[in-house]
Amino acid sequence: MNSDIVILIPHFNNLAGLKKSLNSIHFSSKLDVLIVDDGSIVKPTLEELQKDFSGMLHLHLLFNDQNQGIEKTLNKGLAYIQSNMSCKYIARLDCGDICDSNRFVKQKHFLDTNEEVYLLGSWVEFFYKDEAIYTYRAPAKHKDIVQNMYLKCSFIHPSVMFRTKALRKIGVYPLNYKAAEDYAFFFKFVKNYKTHILPEVLTFCELNPGGISRTKRTIQQKSKIKVIKDNSSLSPYFVIGLIRNYTLLLLPYHVVAKAKALFLR
Repeated sequence: MNSDIVILIPHFNNLAGLKKSLNSIHFSSKLDVLIVDDGSIVKPTLEELQKDFSGMLHLHLLFNDQNQGIEKTLNKGLAYIQSNMSCKYIARLDCGDICDSNRFVKQKHFLDTNEEVYLLGSWVEFFYKDEAIYTYRAPAKHKDIVQNMYLKCSFIHPSVMFRTKALRKIGVYPLNYKAAEDYAFFFKFVKNYKTHILPEVLTFCELNPGGISRTKRTIQQKSKIKVIKDNSSLSPYFVIGLIRNYTLLLLPYHVVAKAKALFLR
């Protein structure tokens, strides 16, 4: 039985996190998982992973000769999927993040029964050391998602599933928005297709002190502002979004983190 889904996972020096994520993937039949290693020192091997996961997953593994960054790593995966794998849907997951046991069943069912929707996300619970910190709840309907995108990205990257055929029109992840490639990529979906958010927690994301949102926060915030400007509109949300994101650029990371933990719990 073909599931029609490929799960794309970039990997960089986090073998324990990769195995944790793979162990959380459940479906009624085997799912295809494409892992793209971005020049890790300790690389995963197909033989090692198949010992633990071949009974539940069809595993595929690609390697970058050297570290190239998340954008090029994801695009290598998308190119491979389009050329070598037949699937209706591509789902995303990051090493260390965990899926609800019904995530892929629910997302596939929604996309199967709502053919006008091309990008689907969900609410996400963020955790640190097994403790829930806050839950990200984005609006469900497309018209509200469009407005919200100017304020902040409606879609948490590891929670999404989208139609593979959309790539023929919108292309792959852009390379000119460092650390915010997902925001720019999802904006292309929002402007060209109908989108949706399932209003329930289906993905659990690990807050990483060494992650991009912290180590490259200034670069990421400037890229987000560039995304908003490059998608300018007459909507008041465009202006509000710029003001909000310039304010976030000036605020220290610990202030933003505490505010999220307080108001989004």
